[in-house]
Amino acid sequence: MILIFAVLPGVIVGYALFLRPVLRALPQLKEFYAEADGFWQKVWAVCGRSVTIVWGLALQLVGQALQWIDPIASALGDPELRTQITDALQTNPKVLGYVLMAISFITIAARLRGIGKTE
Repeated sequence: MILIFAVLPGVIVGYALFLRPVLRALPQLKEFYAEADGFWQKVWAVCGRSVTIVWGLALQLVGQALQWIDPIASALGDPELRTQITDALQTNPKVLGYVLMAISFITIAARLRGIGKTE
């Protein structure tokens, strides 16, 4: 994990200083870079301007973050974090139901928005 923190800044700088100007000069990517100059514009363009895809990727990131609970808890010095989260959800299962209802509501709303735009 420390290797990631040591290498990641170098990769970011390498992309910004060397790779990005080369990619921007390619004729095949000129339209993409003209449309997506900032970070969030790039994210929006890569997602195909679809809220449904953005929402799916956000849920994927949450799922990946949940996979990292144990290593993060160990790094923070609280190895019982997963047990504490499980106990909190078992004492109040309504919270999990509300979270799932919110996820389904946002997914349906995003999909209906996409359907409404295409017609």
